[in-house]
Amino acid sequence: MWELIYQYIQDTKKNNNEEGLLNAYKIASVYAEHPKNFKYADSALNIAKKSQNAKLLTIAYLNRGIIYMDESKHQKALDDILIANQYSIKIDDEYFNNKTKYYMAQNKIYLGLYEEANLELNSCMIFFKDNLNNSNYGKDYQQFYIYSMMSYIDTNTRIGKQIENTKLIKEIIYYLKKNKLDNYIPYFISSEGTDAYYSGNYHLAITKLSQALRLYNDYWPHFVEVFYLGMSNWKLGKKEVAVKYFEEIDKDYNETQKLDPQFRTAYELLIKYNDSIGNRDKQLDYINKLMKLDRSYEKNYKYLYTKINKEYDTKKLILEKNEIESSLKTQRTIISTILLLTILATLFFWNRYNSLQKKYKEKFEEIISIKHKKVNEVNKELASEIEDKKSSISFFKPENSFDLEFYNKIPGLNPLIVENILNKLEHFEKENKFLDNQVSKTLLSEILNTNPTYLSRIINVYKGKNVSIYINDLRLEYIIDLMKNDAKYLNMDVKELALLSGFTNTQNFSDNFQRKFEIKPSYFIKMMKENIKTSSL
Repeated sequence: MWELIYQYIQDTKKNNNEEGLLNAYKIASVYAEHPKNFKYADSALNIAKKSQNAKLLTIAYLNRGIIYMDESKHQKALDDILIANQYSIKIDDEYFNNKTKYYMAQNKIYLGLYEEANLELNSCMIFFKDNLNNSNYGKDYQQFYIYSMMSYIDTNTRIGKQIENTKLIKEIIYYLKKNKLDNYIPYFISSEGTDAYYSGNYHLAITKLSQALRLYNDYWPHFVEVFYLGMSNWKLGKKEVAVKYFEEIDKDYNETQKLDPQFRTAYELLIKYNDSIGNRDKQLDYINKLMKLDRSYEKNYKYLYTKINKEYDTKKLILEKNEIESSLKTQRTIISTILLLTILATLFFWNRYNSLQKKYKEKFEEIISIKHKKVNEVNKELASEIEDKKSSISFFKPENSFDLEFYNKIPGLNPLIVENILNKLEHFEKENKFLDNQVSKTLLSEILNTNPTYLSRIINVYKGKNVSIYINDLRLEYIIDLMKNDAKYLNMDVKELALLSGFTNTQNFSDNFQRKFEIKPSYFIKMMKENIKTSSL
């Protein structure tokens, strides 16, 4: 292994590959024993500082912080991880940002801040899981998905969320088996054991924890399993067995002078047990060790807690505050824009409504005025003219040149035929035959005993419209006269008025009414009612 590492270092130096050399020193720092591991970590950091590359600085500070954590140098570890976190924010790299967040969570676990760590780890786990298919060089999404899941499950256990863990453990074990990562499975069997312990199922806890220890195939001591096996046996009243497990933890402490704060209870129970059997020497030894541990932990706690609170959580809150303020500013801009558009739209539609009301009122007055003239004057004039024509018109040549000129407006069409059809149309109008909803161009030509082509041309020239509009206009004028002269028709609904005037359906009636009068029939009725009410005052 070291031959490859040395070769890697030499090759990257030769090629002046800063990032490659930093990575080579990073690998060396992971595999080297203390204190050489720090030497390689410092070399990697020096390269990053020389380059002033924020990404390399993130990697180097984080790497040294992790090594400090492994050596239980928690204060120095936190300093480096905080710096790495700030650089990761600068380069806007989600991978390194979540990786530093993961290690910040480990510091919070050390402090016993399980709920805070749980939130950080949940965020990390989701990020790494969502990016499992990414294969960027130097970024191990899979490994940190497993690590963050492991720690997230552990913090769930500590804050009483064991039920959630059942699903998570099933999910991760399935993933590990699918991807042939069986070496990680014992860690999650151990999590099942720890959950069982906190759920009060001590027999199951012993079974799972023992199974995990048998399945591990690595060089780690796995004192978490040892500790909880001791605790489970103690809860079952097997104190002698429990003490054997606790003594294994003490043995490691004697060799390394390192102890995870979560194992503190082991010393409390060793003191209690030796007091019960009268072994004062061991009892005193454990008391001294516990006091030393407490002093060390208290010192670390004050520094770490203040540092995390001041330089990480507070900055994170400020960042969140700025993001929220920015979001609120954007939101306010959007709301203001929407409000402005709403006001403009309201003004537009209000003006349009008022314009329509004004227009409708004008059209109404125009209709009343025209119909009044037609009913009281025009109809009388037309009736007189029709009677005169009836007494003088025959199907022979007209009596004067004026009549000839009047009926001779359609080239190729005999004026006598034109006169005949116009007379019949007057009779058709007078008899209100247009009220038959079956009347069409074809039926009307049959009624008038002419062909549809002649009829269309005559109506076009002398009425100024096509046959369909001509018939519909007669119907509309008829219903207008009824509504104007008899208020009972104003109390009918539009459907009744449509049928009464010869239309087959309401829509056709309304469309034609608005076409001809540029006003809705409902509005005309409303204005008629108001007009009658005003007139009666």
